[in-house]
Amino acid sequence: MGLFDWFARQIRCPECGDGRARQPLFGRIRCPNRACSYFDARLAGGLEEEELQAESAPIYRKPHTRERITKPKAAESFNPGARAIQVRYQNYRGEEKTFSGDPRTLRRRHKHISLRVAPTGIRIALARERILNLAEVDALLSKTPTPREQALMAYHKERGTTSPFLQRLRMKYPDW
Repeated sequence: MGLFDWFARQIRCPECGDGRARQPLFGRIRCPNRACSYFDARLAGGLEEEELQAESAPIYRKPHTRERITKPKAAESFNPGARAIQVRYQNYRGEEKTFSGDPRTLRRRHKHISLRVAPTGIRIALARERILNLAEVDALLSKTPTPREQALMAYHKERGTTSPFLQRLRMKYPDW
């Protein structure tokens, strides 16, 4: 690694066309492609290390800057707890699926219901017309505060304050 390697720019290799090649300000082109005449083992070693790291955690890119973002994997799986709800759903292929989710994360949005499901904790949206046990889900949904009500309850909980409206919400949703 030379002094002017800090001024290296990433280019497309003129020999093999690999987009990961680098050219220092005052130096020769280095390419990570082993079949290329500009091949540099130091550059290839660093890229292989990055690829190994990439296998352990998902990589995302910012849409405008194309900057790589590595997010660590979750240490433990999502557990909806003892109050888990089983949602039976018929997908577009006609297959019946059963999702186990947390009823506290239920949300209604137009013709869909969304909730976080086990084991990943990812939020999924399900079409109401394809939910086979819609009566059970709607019954739980009526016992769940709206996002605006949840925000108000969290506001008062965070500040240790109260209001008449909060008291009515607490009576309406005692388990929340």
